[in-house]
Amino acid sequence: MGKKNSKKYSHGDHIFAISTVTLMCAAILSVPFLCFYLVVYIASLTSDVYINSENTTSSIKIIFKFFITTVVVTGIVDILFSKILILKKGILSYVSETLLMFAFFYLYVLVYSSISSDILLKGNGYIYVSAFLLVLYLLIHVVYISSKKIYSIMVKNNQK
Repeated sequence: MGKKNSKKYSHGDHIFAISTVTLMCAAILSVPFLCFYLVVYIASLTSDVYINSENTTSSIKIIFKFFITTVVVTGIVDILFSKILILKKGILSYVSETLLMFAFFYLYVLVYSSISSDILLKGNGYIYVSAFLLVLYLLIHVVYISSKKIYSIMVKNNQK
């Protein structure tokens, strides 16, 4: 049998690959947080939402803690609602899931702001933050459906 033709990769190639993957992971994680931060920060400019921080760094820490808590709790609740609503199909299922998630976000924001002294809400602030979280939740579904369609188109093109 003959020798296998294998290309030798240099250390520079490995460093480049690791750097590229690290930068991609950092971008994937930081872009959603930056969007979340900007919208919450803009909402804090209203009189209904107040972030109890002394400077930008503490504001970032407070919003990051809120972001992580929101992602974890929303992930758990989304799984529960999906299991409950999997029995129904159609537009009624999507509408009821959206309404349930808005009610959950409103309750979540109400409880979080009453427990935490970092983010203070009053008046329409609960509605602002809840609606923003609902828009992000729905946007995640739109991105998922879009990427699924793009993936299926790419697979069809590769099979041809």
